[in-house]
Amino acid sequence: MKKYILLFFLGFVVLWAGSCKKSGTPDYGTPTITRVAQPLNTTSIDSGSFTQWVIIYGTHLASTQSVSFNDQVVANSNHGFYASDSSVTVQIPRAIPQNETNTITIVTKGGTVTYKFTVLIPDLQLTDMLNEYTAPGDTLRLLGHNFDLYGLDTSATTVLFAGGGSANVVAGTADTLKVIVPADAQPGPVTIKGIAPLNISVTSVAWYWDNRNFLFDLSNFTGWNGPAYLSSGPDPAPVNGPYFKVNKSWQGGYAWDPFCSDNASIPAELVNDPSQYVHYAVKFEMNVPVGPPSMPLPLYFCFNGAVFKELFFDVSGNNTYPFNTRGKWQTFTAPLTLFGPLDNNQLTNGIIMEFMLKDANASQSNFSICNFRMVRIN
Repeated sequence: MKKYILLFFLGFVVLWAGSCKKSGTPDYGTPTITRVAQPLNTTSIDSGSFTQWVIIYGTHLASTQSVSFNDQVVANSNHGFYASDSSVTVQIPRAIPQNETNTITIVTKGGTVTYKFTVLIPDLQLTDMLNEYTAPGDTLRLLGHNFDLYGLDTSATTVLFAGGGSANVVAGTADTLKVIVPADAQPGPVTIKGIAPLNISVTSVAWYWDNRNFLFDLSNFTGWNGPAYLSSGPDPAPVNGPYFKVNKSWQGGYAWDPFCSDNASIPAELVNDPSQYVHYAVKFEMNVPVGPPSMPLPLYFCFNGAVFKELFFDVSGNNTYPFNTRGKWQTFTAPLTLFGPLDNNQLTNGIIMEFMLKDANASQSNFSICNFRMVRIN
C-alpha cells in the first residue's frame, strides 16, 4: 500500500512541475546598472581602456542579449560576455566608436538600460623607423602603436615623403607599416594619411634619411681614435658613406679602448639652452651579422669634457647578448635623459665623445656603425 502511495505522490509532482513549466512565464524584470568595477578590485570605476575586462553590476541582467560601449556592440556569441542576474562580465571592445556617447548600454529580454561610462581611446602613435636610411626602392618599416585602430593597415593608406614623393602602404599590423620608398623621397619627416571614415593623418618626429646634426663627419674624420676602423664596404654595403667596422678583441678589465674619439658638434639649441636636452637623443645606424661574435655587450659611450657623463646603452632593448640585427642596417636611439641631468658644462660645442665596448671579461665583436647624430625626438 505504501508503495502505491509513493508512486502516486511522485507522479503528482511530475505532473505539477510539467504544468507549471508550460503555463509559467519567466520573470524578465527591467534591468538596472548600479556600478562598474574590475574583476579583482571591488572599487567602482567610471572609465576603462580597450580590451580591459570589467564587471557591470545591477539587477535583472541574466537575460542580457548585448552590451555596448559607445556604439561598439558586444553580442552574446562566442562567449562575448558572461551574465548572471546581478552582473555582466565583459571585455571592452578594441574599436574606435563613430558615435562617442560615453555610455554602457545593456539590452535584455526585459528592456534596455544605459549607464555613464567613458572608454579611454588610445592615441595613434608613429614613433620610429626601423632604418631611417632605407634606400629608395627598398621597404621602409614605420613603427608605432594602434595603426589598425585608425584604419592604417591597408594598401589604401598613403605615406608622404619630404620632397613630394608618396607611396601606398603595402602591409601592416597594429605596430608596423611597410612602404616601398619612392625614388624621389628626400630627407625629412614622413606623413601617414588614412582613408574614410577616420581620414586621420600623423607626421613623424623622426626623419627619413636624417642628415641633421652629425656629431662627426666620417667622410673627413679627424678623430684620434677611429681611422683604423673606417670602412666603405663591401661587407656590409654602406648605408650612407663610410662607417666604423669594429671587428675587434676587447681585453676586459674595463679597459679604456675607444674605436671612436673626436670632438663632437653639438646642436646650437642645446649649446644655447642645455635644458632642452630632455627632447634630444643620440641616434646612429648599426649592422650586426647573425653569426658570432656579433655584438657581445652594450655599447659604451661618454661625454668627456668639463664634467664626465657615461652610458652603457642597451642596444638589444632587453639586455640580451650576444645581439645582432640579422645583418641589416637598423636605427638606434639613445635619449640624452639616460645620461641623467646635463647642464651648462656638459653640452658645449667641441666636447669630446668616445665610443667603445667595456666589460670585466674579454670579448670579441663584429659590428658596423655610423651616422652618429644628435636630434630632437619629441
